[in-house]
Amino acid sequence: MELCRGDLPVMLTLQEFKVLKFFLSKPEVVVSRPRLISAVWPKRKRSSNRTVDNCIAKLRQKIERNPTRPIHLLTVHGVGYKFVPHQKRRPMWPAEPGGRSDSFSTGAEVQDEAPELRSFAGLRRK
Repeated sequence: MELCRGDLPVMLTLQEFKVLKFFLSKPEVVVSRPRLISAVWPKRKRSSNRTVDNCIAKLRQKIERNPTRPIHLLTVHGVGYKFVPHQKRRPMWPAEPGGRSDSFSTGAEVQDEAPELRSFAGLRRK
């Protein structure tokens, strides 16, 4: 299996492809480890939470710009994982001069630094 990140091909295992495809069908939805196991490893009796964690770690190595600080495959502690196709961040300055320091501008939002991952349209089987 192959994923195109920008113009560069990224090889995926069958299980990584299935996990990513599952997340692509449910963007922004928190998915528990048992739900992932039943969807991606339905016939393996010995699959565990570590199976999911290892697959997610390997996927992060392949699709995240900085796997130690993921922006696409997020951990929701105590629950599972969530896939975020792209993230918009707000500027880190007050909305108005003299405004409160905890209020942020909701105007022009900054796009994430990995625009090639905004769309996984390049995801294909080979």
